[in-house]
Amino acid sequence: MITRTRRTVAAVAATLALGAGGLLAAAASATAAPATAAPESRAALSCSHRLLTGSGGHKGAAITCQGSTFTGVVDCKKGDLVYRHFGNRAASGGTSTVWCDLGAQVVFAGGTPS
Repeated sequence: MITRTRRTVAAVAATLALGAGGLLAAAASATAAPATAAPESRAALSCSHRLLTGSGGHKGAAITCQGSTFTGVVDCKKGDLVYRHFGNRAASGGTSTVWCDLGAQVVFAGGTPS
């Protein structure tokens, strides 16, 4: 009985050790990859924007980026609230148009790689 208990305890300990080692290896590789890839993508994207006013009074921006496919992004401010809207995905050199809610102003416009 004691031998069987020792085997069970040893098996559980080995399983936990292998599982923890696998999790640490996965976490290390997951954190290493984005840290090197993200700065290159952002550095390669060069964007400009033109502010727009729609027929109903909505404010927005037409965003054009060079370097990779991208999605337009605007931060809008209405009163004390600042929130983010995303536009359509566009190819390098294309335009993504993004609108704020009625009564809000564009406080930031740019692009994010997508």
